[in-house]
Amino acid sequence: MNITLRQLRAFCEVAQSGGFTQAARRMHLTQSAVSMLIRQLETDIGLALFDRVKRAVRLTETGQQLLPIAQRILGDLREVVDGAADLRALRRGTLRLAVPQMLACSWLPPVLAQYRGLYPEIAVTVTDTTADRVVDTVGRGEAELGIGPERPVPEGVQADLLWQERIQCVCAADSPLARRDMLVWADVADAEWILYSDTFSGHLERTVWSGMSVHLPRTTQVRYLPTALALVGRGMGVTAAPGYAEPFGRLFGAAFIDIASPVVMRSFHIYAKKGYELSPAARAFRQLAERTRP
Repeated sequence: MNITLRQLRAFCEVAQSGGFTQAARRMHLTQSAVSMLIRQLETDIGLALFDRVKRAVRLTETGQQLLPIAQRILGDLREVVDGAADLRALRRGTLRLAVPQMLACSWLPPVLAQYRGLYPEIAVTVTDTTADRVVDTVGRGEAELGIGPERPVPEGVQADLLWQERIQCVCAADSPLARRDMLVWADVADAEWILYSDTFSGHLERTVWSGMSVHLPRTTQVRYLPTALALVGRGMGVTAAPGYAEPFGRLFGAAFIDIASPVVMRSFHIYAKKGYELSPAARAFRQLAERTRP
């Protein structure tokens, strides 16, 4: 059986108009073409849909029972077509993002505000998580896009550079270190460290501490950067963080100081599943994100 949508539409048009001539006019076909579509449909289902009485046609009992089903199928198809048009035009859809908590409350709000102004009908779901979990969230399909610092990516996830951010030392605002315009890593080699990311700590180990033969003897481990900033503000140690977090550091009584020898830069990427077509909502956000940096 190979029933086509044209056959179903011809069936509905003939039933509604009461004849082949008017149905043909509405379908922009010849009368013989409409008649052929009806015959093919009747042959495919093995049942007569119309009684031909002289020049008039009327639905058979079977035709009356099948007409609502055919109308529902065509109605569902119209909804599919209209829904696809709305998705393309960004009149509907959902944007699903995974963003580290600090980035989600600093860089993201103005970007999302601009996005919402352009596409007010798009629903937005933000998974604000740790930087170490952004890639996994995308890989599991819980978010279509992830924004965050550079992390190792599995085979099924693609990472594209958005911007680079300088890493600064963060200390208590009333610390003697806060009165310095510039620090070097040796200045904080013996300090109590507040660590908030295994991956970032490993990056500092490779780029800074291994060259100084530093093995941090005293550390406090937390999960989120805001917690680390709060502890630093209380004088419990120092940490390192990207510059975009500085406004929040001030709320906790923490100061951000440039640190050199070496200067450490962190790359921030946009993550998506490799080989998957982005939804129109995600594609529009990605274009906006590529034009916006902290």
